[in-house]
This record gives sequence, C-alpha cells and structure tokens, in this order.
Amino acid sequence: MSEFDNASNHFIQWLKANDATISDSLAIKDYRSEKAGRGVVAIKDIKKDELLFSIPRKVLLSEETSQLATKPGMKDILNSQQGWAPLILCLMYELKSENSFWKPYLDILPNIFDTPMFWEEKDIDELAGTGVPDKIGRDDAENLFKSTIQPIIKSHPDVFDENVHNLNLFHICGSLIMAYSFHDELTPKPSSKGDEEEEDDEEEEEGIIAMVPMADMLNHRTGFNNARLFHEPEALQMRAIKDIQVSEQIYNTYGDLCNADLLRKYGFVDEPNDFDIVEISGDLVCDVSCPADVTDEEKDAKVTFLLEEDVLDDYFVIEKNGDIPPELIACVQVFMMSSQEFSIALEKRKVPKPKLTPSVMDKVKLILSKRLEQYKTTLEDDERMLSNADDLSTKKYSSILVRAGEKRILQQTLNEADGPKRKKQRK
Repeated sequence: MSEFDNASNHFIQWLKANDATISDSLAIKDYRSEKAGRGVVAIKDIKKDELLFSIPRKVLLSEETSQLATKPGMKDILNSQQGWAPLILCLMYELKSENSFWKPYLDILPNIFDTPMFWEEKDIDELAGTGVPDKIGRDDAENLFKSTIQPIIKSHPDVFDENVHNLNLFHICGSLIMAYSFHDELTPKPSSKGDEEEEDDEEEEEGIIAMVPMADMLNHRTGFNNARLFHEPEALQMRAIKDIQVSEQIYNTYGDLCNADLLRKYGFVDEPNDFDIVEISGDLVCDVSCPADVTDEEKDAKVTFLLEEDVLDDYFVIEKNGDIPPELIACVQVFMMSSQEFSIALEKRKVPKPKLTPSVMDKVKLILSKRLEQYKTTLEDDERMLSNADDLSTKKYSSILVRAGEKRILQQTLNEADGPKRKKQRK
C-alpha cells in the first residue's frame, strides 16, 4: 500500500474511532493524476438524500476545540481576535504538535499550494489585466502576521517557537483555511470579557470558522455538485443531493465562482465555467466617459454624487451573458453630462434612468475596448496557446484560461453592442 493510501486509511480509522459515521458506499481516492489531490468516490450507487458521512462537532478543529485554548491566557487571546486570526493561531500550534489530536487529519492536508499567493512574480505577470494580482493579498497577510500573529507568538515562548511558528507556516495555515475551512453556522463566535453586549448580531449568526475533517476532502467542479453539508446540533452531515452512480466522484460546491476566484482561492480552474465574469473598474468608466475638458473639480463632484446615490462602485461586473450593468450605463450618462446638465441632476438628486443611446453606447464600447487593452496578450494569442495546452505548465495554463475567459466576455459584449446597429442597417 502506498504512503498516500496508508495516510488516507489512517485518517478514516481515526474518524471512526472518534464517533464519525462514514458510509460504506464511498472511499477516498487519489486524484493527483488529475491535479486534484485527494477526493471522494462512490464505490456503490448512492441515492439522493443518502447520508454520506456524519462528523461529530468534537472532531471539528476550531478556536473552541484546539488544545491551544487550554494554554494559560490563550483562551482570552483567541476570543479577542477577529476573522481568521484565531484559527490561524490554532492551526499553527496543532500542525507543529506531535501529540495533536488532529494529527491523522493534519497529515493528509497539503503543505504545497498552487495558489498565486505562492507564485513567483514572473508567473503572476501572466495574470496581468485580470483582477487576480490585486486580490492575492500577500501584503495584507504579512501585515496581519507582523501586527497580530507574531507578537502573540513572541510573547508566549512557552507555547510557540518563533523559529518554527514563522511566516512560512502562517502562509500555509492561511491557505489551508482559504481552501478547506467552513463556517460552523451553529457555533457562535465567542466574545471576549466585557464585550458580550457589543457582539454584532450578524457576526454571531455567521458562526466561527472551523476545519471540518472529511467534508474538506470533497472536490469542486463547476456544474457537477452532487453533495451538500448540513449543520446539525450534534454533527455536520454530508448528504447526496442527487443520485450518484458507482465510480462517480462526489463533489461539494465552493460556490458559483469564476475562474479568477477559483484560481486565487483554490489553485485550479474549470473549463468550461458558466460563472466566469469580467470586472471593469469605476476609474476606467470615469476616465473614458468624462469629456476631455472636464475639470478635476467637476469630475470629483460627479464621482461623489454617484457614490452617494449608490450607483458608482469600485468595479462593475459583466457576466458571461454579456449584459451591460445598468449602473455602468447610468454612470456613463452622468460622466458625459455637460456642467449645466449635471447641475440640474445634482439639484434634483436624481440619477438618470439607464438608457443606451448611440452616444452612450459608443462610450461603453470604448470602455470595453480599453479594458481589453489592459491585457498583455490578445484573445487570439491565448487561444493559440490553449490549443497546445500539453506544452504549458499548470500555472501558465490556468493563467491563460482566466484571462481568455474574461476576454471572451468582453469581445462578446462588444459584438452584441454592434448588433442593434446592424439590425437597423438591414432595415
């Protein structure tokens, strides 16, 4: 038996020894040849609503269950932290603890990732023009480590070793949480002392972030979701949401994510992906739409007006159907206004109803064209490279697929923008 299979079997035995229920209709399978790591496969036909596995809450790894919380002073520290910080600290501690209760689980988690967080700059450069580079968040992550995580580690040498619990381990734990964690809807985020009355209702409903052994073994494939995780009082249960045939992989869903988000969060892409989108920055809409002679003062006034009216955003999203967002159209109309027209709109505090007049459409098409110019390659270049995909590295293939998907949407939207004009000409 391979080391890979041996670790998987040890993990399943550990789960069962701790009161987890695992259906005999499934098994963990090695999908590394498909660049998917571990996955779960049906070894018998499975019926819709059938229980796949049930994981008791004591097996979840969170700030509530980690042994780190039992160390002097650490419970209050964990409770005082927000976001991912508590679970990152717990994971950093448990991963380097030879006696960790979760060791059979932690042993099967990856420590090498295909996400852009770990890419070299030359690889990230392949994503130029997409929204991925600005969303990797490496600087923000390292600021969190330096401002929050590292001081806690340094001030507790009896618990942490700063030579072991370092920035690299922090990045590994952050990536594990990004790719594998779940929000435990039925376990509210604990409050630090004195903060109980200030607890935000929305945050409390969101629950804590936890690692859910076995649930995170299910892979994602757009359009193939056949299982769903249910949060019950005593356990988290994965059930089939449709009939699953023997030999079929069992898929959870990570959400309706475009390839840019799949790559950034999980390190893979799907082809085809019906949820691909392209983002157009509000700055680009403003710069292209405003008259050349507009003053900075008037431009700023238009931006402020549109922000106050909740029309302008950092980014506008165009989906795969190529529909132009009405908010983008309204922004173009306002930015194109003369000083007199804008004064009237400002006085009435009224944004015009979105209308694609010929002049507005010309601006929209120019925006789309300028957006296409932000990539370093053309769609034709990308499609030519994708036709020889076997010659590409995984990173380059993923990058090309992300940017080509965005360019196809832009090109389709441009083509459809010309459609009505062509129809009128035919008449």
